[in-house]
Amino acid sequence: MANKKISQLVGIGTSSTVSGTFLLPVGVGPTAGQYTTNKITVSELASYLFTGDSVGGGYPAPALSGQSNVYFNNPSWEDTTAAADGSNYAYVMVKVNNGLLTTGSGIGKPVGGDNLGNHTATQTLNIQNNIIENVGEIINFNDGGNINSTSSLLSFEHPTKIQFDAPTIQLGVSDNVTVNGSFSARSADFAGTITGDALEVQGASYHNVTALTSNVIDWSNGNIQYRTISSNTVMEFDAGTPQQGQTLTLYVKNSDTNPYTIYFKSGANTGNVLFPPMPESVKHVVNSTPGISGGKTNVYTFVNIHTGIFGSSVTGYNY
Repeated sequence: MANKKISQLVGIGTSSTVSGTFLLPVGVGPTAGQYTTNKITVSELASYLFTGDSVGGGYPAPALSGQSNVYFNNPSWEDTTAAADGSNYAYVMVKVNNGLLTTGSGIGKPVGGDNLGNHTATQTLNIQNNIIENVGEIINFNDGGNINSTSSLLSFEHPTKIQFDAPTIQLGVSDNVTVNGSFSARSADFAGTITGDALEVQGASYHNVTALTSNVIDWSNGNIQYRTISSNTVMEFDAGTPQQGQTLTLYVKNSDTNPYTIYFKSGANTGNVLFPPMPESVKHVVNSTPGISGGKTNVYTFVNIHTGIFGSSVTGYNY
């Protein structure tokens, strides 16, 4: 067949596609000439452009550009996400099902893993039972946001403190809330309330014991207090501190050898601190309050009910 000029060749037409077996003419020979005409397939040329030829000097294209999608034709993809370190593996975002190079692809060395940067999730993030570490100080939830788990345990651990700031914190819906170990509920001026149908303590219950440094008794300092006297004494309940239903147990020790009187009042009023009538044989009584013999200790118990503070006493301890 006679040689034809390229302009004389017939095109493949708009309804045909380029096949990898199509032949292209290439000139082969030394740089200074003489050339011979050889054939090369489209697939061979594409392979040469992308991979080069180390024996023949190599080519690979220094850059690729275009306005069409770029696909990587690989029947089997290697998942290097877990092992990627930025050196042994690069980071390129492609669709596994067809090899499409997607927007946002890049190559970079992550810091201890994939560098997600400032990402916004458009669907549920599945951590696949992995751990999220080094979280910032604050996690913000939109309305309705929550952390949940179908496992038997959801654990929050921190070497110093876990803090929840909210007007209301709810633990459980209808199930019990179980606390194992020590449990502290406090703030700078904590006055806590536990409300329920009943409170059962299985084991010991004890209170802080407060040593009084004056004759003013602040009920908010504790249910167990004590005082030592050496003269006739009036002890005053700090107004507003006795709470409805609260009890107070107080021992008063007489460190002197002489007997002394003692009586109690709440604020300016003495009439609402009530003791049962004492028989005339009991000495050193003021407002039905038994005094303290020399070198003895009395234990007084008070309970605040409605508008009265009712007292009782056990006298004469050698203490």
